[in-house]
Amino acid sequence: MKTPVYLAVLLVSILLFTACTKTETAYYPETSKILVIVTDNDPSSDIMVGILGAVKSSNPGMQVQIFQSKAFDVYQGSYLLSATMMSYPAGTYFAGIVEPGASSKRIVFEAGNKFIMAPDNMLSTRILYNFPTSQCYFIENPVVLGGALPKDISFEEFYKRAILSLISGTPLSNFGSACTNPLKFQIQEPAISGDTVKGEILFADNFGNCITNIPGSLVSDIGIGSVLDLISDTTQMEITMGVTYSSVPVGNNVCFINSSQRLELSVNYGNFAGKYQLGASSKIYLRKQ
Repeated sequence: MKTPVYLAVLLVSILLFTACTKTETAYYPETSKILVIVTDNDPSSDIMVGILGAVKSSNPGMQVQIFQSKAFDVYQGSYLLSATMMSYPAGTYFAGIVEPGASSKRIVFEAGNKFIMAPDNMLSTRILYNFPTSQCYFIENPVVLGGALPKDISFEEFYKRAILSLISGTPLSNFGSACTNPLKFQIQEPAISGDTVKGEILFADNFGNCITNIPGSLVSDIGIGSVLDLISDTTQMEITMGVTYSSVPVGNNVCFINSSQRLELSVNYGNFAGKYQLGASSKIYLRKQ
């Protein structure tokens, strides 16, 4: 039996009207929580495997990212912890585990709507410098450590239990008493004083090149090929302003503005940090001869 023409037209009209007036529902996937761990432990070490396993067991959807810092170097670890913290979105959890001797008290605090756990051994310096009003709390309450006192559990077990409490949303004030004066090292901001440019080393890379906090704008009037006196906490030397490592003969000191627009200190085909025993947080002063 054929459908009458007028019924067919009516049916098509209804379908077209429905299609044109239908409300589209946008789908926004739920963002998983993120835990960033900055540590000098190898990612395959017992402590890291234990933490990762515990976190994934209790929070299968949580993203865990591990950044390995220079061994035993709290100063370089402080830069890496701060750099990652400033790069990740609000709501991210951070655990800094660079603790030579494994004997420090540990703290938690909030900065920039992010949650940080670290030993009270200056590792949090650069974050707290940028967020000076952050309230820190010691991690000492047995409730957040599975019923144990800090002194009664191992280093590995402490961090595993404390991290689980942190990512579960435990209020920071529940972790323990207020830490009103967390340990910090001195930071030297880049500046020009008379004929001297001052700043500090942020970190040394795997080749021993030292990256400073001095922006290119502070040394823009120093001509390429100029020989400078560089004075640090521990040494004094001559260094040439160049444009890259090869601006000077092999074995000579050179400084230049790198791709991050910061002043970098190097030895052409050498290890600047190792040669002069310099590293993260070393204070430096540059002046023309």
